[in-house]
Amino acid sequence: MNIEKFVQRRKKLGYSQSELAKGICTQATISKFENNGKMISTKILTQLCQRLGISLSDIFPSAAEGDAQVREDLRKAEFDLITTEYDEAQQILQAISIDKMEIDHTKMEYLFIKGYLLALSDANIDEAIFCFDQILNGYDESHSTIYSQLAYVGMGISYEHAGNVDKAAFYFSKMPERLKKASYADIDTTWKVLTMLFYTGHFYAAQQDLVTSDALLRALIEVSSKQHVTFYVARAQYQLALNLIAQKTDFKMIREALNDAYAFAKFNHNTKLIDKINQIYSKYRLDTNRKPHSEFKNRT
Repeated sequence: MNIEKFVQRRKKLGYSQSELAKGICTQATISKFENNGKMISTKILTQLCQRLGISLSDIFPSAAEGDAQVREDLRKAEFDLITTEYDEAQQILQAISIDKMEIDHTKMEYLFIKGYLLALSDANIDEAIFCFDQILNGYDESHSTIYSQLAYVGMGISYEHAGNVDKAAFYFSKMPERLKKASYADIDTTWKVLTMLFYTGHFYAAQQDLVTSDALLRALIEVSSKQHVTFYVARAQYQLALNLIAQKTDFKMIREALNDAYAFAKFNHNTKLIDKINQIYSKYRLDTNRKPHSEFKNRT
């Protein structure tokens, strides 16, 4: 544990112990940490490090190094989750043991991905809920990290797939306002925010609250454009197209959403989604020039 680096950084930035502690903990807590090496909670230490512009890995380099390979594997698993390659993500997780992880953030990353995989594949809903419960009532009891927000959405997905819409709605209802205030400090955070936007938007579409769904999906597309991340755009545009069809919208708007969904799905090699899009084209008898079926002609 490199407490000296913590102290040097505080002094370099001109913080007194009481100034650094303000709004986070007591001055005595920092004094005991700096002078006696008395450990403080991960939550408090994370907030102090954020204020100082350093990371936990700067204070606990050995732990960070120990989790480095695991974090890389989890990043791959999260990408597979985003691209709906659930089997590949599951194989990665099966080779990882949470007991060997040293940092709480790594453990929460593992639990978030595992919980989503279980919920989305309908494999074991109770186990999925337990994953999220460990985040909300264990590693992040203060709900101060993005993992609690992910857990709320994960709970919603779990109950939705279990057929309990009322409980799902309770958890999803926490998200729209929070997502409007989300920050996009790095690519990892952006991935997670997009995940929450998509599944929350998808849920509201299933409940025929298309206004809320549209707003969330369009927010996803806007964030994706600003952050230059395309992985969710195809799925969001596809869901928007379905929403527009349900609302009997002008066909030109439907066609534009479908075409965008197809283009991004092709760009990201999402063959499963391309098949779904082609089914919509076929259902409404769209030719290669994307001309509408007769039932849409009066709306063009």
